[in-house]
Amino acid sequence: MDVTLIVNGLDLHDKLSTYRVTKEVSYKQVLTALDGTEHAFGGHLRPVVSFSLLPMTDEESTALFRALSNLVFPVTFTDQYSGADLTYKMRVTSNLESVFALRSVDGKRRYKGGEIQLRGR
Repeated sequence: MDVTLIVNGLDLHDKLSTYRVTKEVSYKQVLTALDGTEHAFGGHLRPVVSFSLLPMTDEESTALFRALSNLVFPVTFTDQYSGADLTYKMRVTSNLESVFALRSVDGKRRYKGGEIQLRGR
C-alpha cells in the first residue's frame, strides 16, 4: 500500500494488511423544531484509523505493543480522501490484549492478527 502510518515513532506502512480512515462527527447541539424535525449543529471531525498487519517477528510485535500501550501518542497517517499526510494525537480504542498474546515469561508479545483501531482526540 502506498500510505503512511507512523504510530508513536514506529513506521508500519510496510507491514499493513488492511487500512481504513473514517471520520467521526461530534455534534455540539441538536435542536428540535416545532414540527418535530431535528437539526444538528456540527462540532468537529475526529479521525478514526483502523488497520491490521501482516505477520510480524516477536521483536516487532513487542515494539508495536509498547508503542500502543501509551494512553495518548502521535500518529501520522494518510487520509484516503484528501491524500494528505495528517498528524493527530490518538488513543487505542480496540482491545490490545485480544490482538496481542503474551508469548513467554520474558515479556515478548506476539501479534495474533486482528484489527487495531485508533481514535483522534
